[in-house]
Amino acid sequence: MECKHSSGFTLIEILVAVVIILILLTIAIPSFVDFIRANRLSTQLNYFVTAVNFARNEAIKRNTRVTLCVNRAGDCDVGKHWEQGWLVFNDKNGNEKVEQSELIRLFAPLAAGYSLRPNLNVNRLVYHANGDVRKVNGAWPMMTLRLCGPDAVDGKLAQRSREIRINATGRMRLQLGREIAGAC
Repeated sequence: MECKHSSGFTLIEILVAVVIILILLTIAIPSFVDFIRANRLSTQLNYFVTAVNFARNEAIKRNTRVTLCVNRAGDCDVGKHWEQGWLVFNDKNGNEKVEQSELIRLFAPLAAGYSLRPNLNVNRLVYHANGDVRKVNGAWPMMTLRLCGPDAVDGKLAQRSREIRINATGRMRLQLGREIAGAC
């Protein structure tokens, strides 16, 4: 009598394979979610960095003063809510107001849930022809803006926030957010 050899998996082999797959998924999924969060935060950060670099480059290119400010209905907002979007304009007449002929570029707001808050009560960056950034009335201390994601809570603040430091020469330095309670 001939013995037929069946090819297939036993129930135990299938259960072992399912258990291994479940273990791998429990390890991989949280890492993937953190990767997506970090990527979204970096996207929003890069959007703001693009706006700052654009304003600085326009000031150097045009050899004049160019302002980047918080946008609110086509004018510089007096508040500190940088996540509302920005506008870049060339203040030709020096009145610190945006006029249609002076507008260079308008940037849309950050994605919903993201916040961008400065450490100083500043709603505008004024770049001069040499690329320096100063207050209109004088010197510029180091400014730090903190970008926080929608899920930044005190326990995970450092991993879910970024800081942008702008010095008097107008250059930026980017770093992970620090653990500061209630900073977002």
